[in-house]
Amino acid sequence: MSCIVIFGGTLEGRQLAEAFMDSGLQLHICVATEYGAGLLPRHPNVHIHFGRMDKDEMKRFLSELSPDFCLDATHPYAAFATENICRACGETGVPAIRLLRGEERDFDCAAQNEAVFLDSVQEAAEFLDGTSGNILITTGSKDLEKYTCIRGYKDRCTARVLPTQQVMEKCKKLGFEGKNVIGMQGPFCEELNFWMLKQINAAWMVTKSSGDGGGYPEKCSAARRAKVRLVIIRRPPEQDGALTLPQAIKFLENHYKIDRRRTVYLIGAGPGDESFLSGKAKECIRSCDVRIGAKRVLEPFQGIGPYYGCYRKDEILSYLKEHPEFRSAAVLYSGDIGFYSGARGMKDILSEEGFEVVPVSGIASPVCFLNKLGIGWDEVRLVSCHGQSVNLISIIRHERKVCALIGEGGAIAQVCQRLVDFCMENVKVTVGERLSYPNERIVSGSPEEILREEFDALSVALFENPACEPLRLGFGRSDDNFFRGKVPMTKEEIRVISLSKLKLRGGFVLYDIGAGTGSVSVEAALSSDSGAVYAIEKNPQAVSLIVRNKYKFRAENLEVIEGEAPEAFRALPAPTHVFIGGSGKKLIEIIRSVREKNRHARFVLNAVTLETIAQIEEIGRTFCAYRNPEVVQVNTAKSRPLLGYHLMSAQNPVYIVSFGGKDEEE
Repeated sequence: MSCIVIFGGTLEGRQLAEAFMDSGLQLHICVATEYGAGLLPRHPNVHIHFGRMDKDEMKRFLSELSPDFCLDATHPYAAFATENICRACGETGVPAIRLLRGEERDFDCAAQNEAVFLDSVQEAAEFLDGTSGNILITTGSKDLEKYTCIRGYKDRCTARVLPTQQVMEKCKKLGFEGKNVIGMQGPFCEELNFWMLKQINAAWMVTKSSGDGGGYPEKCSAARRAKVRLVIIRRPPEQDGALTLPQAIKFLENHYKIDRRRTVYLIGAGPGDESFLSGKAKECIRSCDVRIGAKRVLEPFQGIGPYYGCYRKDEILSYLKEHPEFRSAAVLYSGDIGFYSGARGMKDILSEEGFEVVPVSGIASPVCFLNKLGIGWDEVRLVSCHGQSVNLISIIRHERKVCALIGEGGAIAQVCQRLVDFCMENVKVTVGERLSYPNERIVSGSPEEILREEFDALSVALFENPACEPLRLGFGRSDDNFFRGKVPMTKEEIRVISLSKLKLRGGFVLYDIGAGTGSVSVEAALSSDSGAVYAIEKNPQAVSLIVRNKYKFRAENLEVIEGEAPEAFRALPAPTHVFIGGSGKKLIEIIRSVREKNRHARFVLNAVTLETIAQIEEIGRTFCAYRNPEVVQVNTAKSRPLLGYHLMSAQNPVYIVSFGGKDEEE
C-alpha cells in the first residue's frame, strides 16, 4: 500500500493530513512533541509519531517504511531539522519535497518606521537590549534563553508560548513566570493580539515572518493599532524546488490519480442569532473544513475551526483555490441566499471551477420582522436599499405596505426626511434593529418621530401608506397640473410623442437638457422606479419651477442641475437617453459631449425655430452614425370656448427628431 511521510507539526502539515486521510494513502506524520500530535486528525490512515529525531534516526525511520515521498512541512525557521530531513532522504533514496509556507501579506511597516527587520533571535535580543519599554515575545520557547541578555528582561519581557508542562518549566528556569508568561496555543486573531499588547503596556513586539498560517498579518495589524513597534525576524532562504501547500496537494493528487470532490455550501445564516439557523445549516457549518463570510456573520462560529473573513466573490474563489486542503467549505450570507443576497451568481462561478455547490436556505430578515408584526410577507412589496440606489419614495407612494432592508447607518433618517419633504407625513414607519438578538428593538411612529431615533446599520423598516396612489401607466399628465409661470413648456401632446420616441427602459439615465418647467423630466421620472432623471436648466426661474414640480409630483428620482449644457453635465453619470428641449445654439457641442460619455445614447430633439431645424442636416454631416435621423412634424390644435361654441386653436408646429441608441444602430 502506498505511503508518504510528513515531518511537521505546523498548520501545513496538519492540512496535508486532512487533505489525504480519506484517499487510501497511508500517512505517517512525525512531530516533535506530544502536544503537536494531539492537534492532528485521528483516522485509520493517519499514523502519528512524536519525539525529536536526529539525522540517523530519520534515516532508520525512512528505511523501515520505504515511503514514496517524504514531505518536509516543518517550520520555516527550523533550518536544522530541514537539513537533517534532506540528508536522510538523500542517503535512503526517498524523494524529498520541501513545503513552503505561503508568503505573508504585504505590510508597509518598514516604510512607516514601525518595524526593525533582523536575521535571528540573537540579533533581535541584542537590539532590544538597547531600547526601553515592555516587550511581547511571540517567537516561541525554543530560543527563549537568548532574550535573557536584555537588561531587566524579567520586568520588561513577556513571553507567549505553548501551554505544555515542559515549556512552562523551561520558562520558569529562565525567569519567565507569573505575569511575564502567557501560555496559549495560537495563531491568534488581531483583537486578542491587540489586547495582550495593551495589557502589558508593550512598546515592542517580536515576531517571525511566519506567513498567514503563523498569524503574522494579525500580529502586524494589532501592533499598528496599539502603536507598538515590531521586531521582525526574517525567514531563512528556502531551498530550490520547494512547493507551496496547494502545489504539493496537486502534485500528490496527480501522482496517485486521486479525485478529491470539493463541496461548497452556500448558507443563508438568517437574521443573526445562531438559534434561527436551520438544522441543515448548523450541520454544514460545524462539519465543513472552513467557514467563509463577512465578519459579522462569522462571529458566532469562530471557535469551531478555520475561518476566513471575506464576502467578495472573486476573493472567496481565490481563497478556495489557494487552499485545496479544504474539501468542504461553508460560505455564509446573512438572511436567505435568495433574497437580495451576495450569493447571487456564486453557484455559477464555483461550478465552473469544478466545485459541487449545495444551497442551504435561511430566514430573511424582512420575513422574520414581518412575522413579529403579524403581517404576511406576501402582503408587502419587498425591496433592498443595501448597496444599491432605490427610488424608495416612489415605491412607498404607490404601495400600501413596503418592507425595505436599509443599507447603512443614518439611512432610515434620510428616508424619513424625504417623506416629510414630499408631504407624506401620514406614512407609518416601523423599524426593527438587531433582529433575533436579545437586545432587538422594534419602534413605530410617524416619519417625524422616527427622525429623532438612531438605528443600527442594516435595519429593516416597514412603511405603511394608507393613502397610496395606484401607479399610473404611460405618459400624458395634463399641462394644467404643472407649475408653469412664464417659462416655455413642452406641451402634453408633444411630450407624449417625444417620450415614446426616447424608448426608455428600466434603469435608464436621462438628461433633460433645457428642461424648462420640467414636464418631460417629471413624466420620465414617474414612469419607472429604477430610472434616474437629470433636469439641466440655466434659467433660475425655470429651475425654481422644476423643483416645485418635483415635489408636487413626488418625483424622488429627479435631480435638478442648474447650469448650461454641456458644462453642467460633465460630472454626471453617463446617460442612456437624452432629451433636448433647448440647446442654446450648442447642439453639436452637446451631442459630442454626450457621445464622449456614451456613444450609444438615444437622442430626441424638439425643434421649433428655423435655426434649430437647419441644424438637423448638420448633425448628419458631423456624426456619421446619425446621417438618417427620424424626423416627425407634429401640428396640433386644441379646442377653446367662444360665445357658446368651441373653436380649434392651432399650436406651433414642432419637429421631433430622434436618432442614436444601440438598438437603432444595430
